[in-house]
Amino acid sequence: MNITNFCWVIMLNILSPNASMSYQRKIARSLPSRMKVCQQVAKEAQRQNVNAILAITVAFEETRFQDIASPKGARGPMGAIPRYHCPDSGKCDYTKAGVLALKKFLKINKGDLCTSLAQYNRGFKGKCKEGRSEFYYAQRVIDMYNEVRYYNQEKCFDDPIK
Repeated sequence: MNITNFCWVIMLNILSPNASMSYQRKIARSLPSRMKVCQQVAKEAQRQNVNAILAITVAFEETRFQDIASPKGARGPMGAIPRYHCPDSGKCDYTKAGVLALKKFLKINKGDLCTSLAQYNRGFKGKCKEGRSEFYYAQRVIDMYNEVRYYNQEKCFDDPIK
C-alpha cells in the first residue's frame, strides 16, 4: 500500500457524516492541499528513516494536515516548536524539523511509543501517565496509528509496507 492510500485512510477521519453540508464542502475543498501536506510529511519521514505512518499520524493529530501556526508557537504540519527544533539562524523547514523531533524522542526513549509521543507533545516533561493531557494525546496518535496499520495487513492488500 502506498503512502497516498495511507493519507486517504487518515483523512477519512476528517469527514463526518453528521457535519453540515457547508462544512463538508469546506473540507472537500481543502483535501488536495491536505493530501499534499500528508505526502510531504511521509516523504520527509522516509528520508529520515522514521516510520512514515507514525509521522503522518502525528501530523494529522497536530494540524489535520494543515501548514498552520498555533497560539503556543508550534509551526507547520507537525507542530514543531521553532525554538527547540529549528536552527538558530536561517529559515526553518517545519516539516523536516517536526520529523526530526519525532525521531529524537523515539531514539531517546528507545522506541517507547507512548513516552516518545507524550514528550513530542509536551517536551521532556511529557509522561505517559494516565490523567495527563500528553498521555491522552499519545493514546489518540497510537489508536490512529494502529487503525492505519490495520489497513496495511496482507489480508487487505497485496503489497504491505514492511
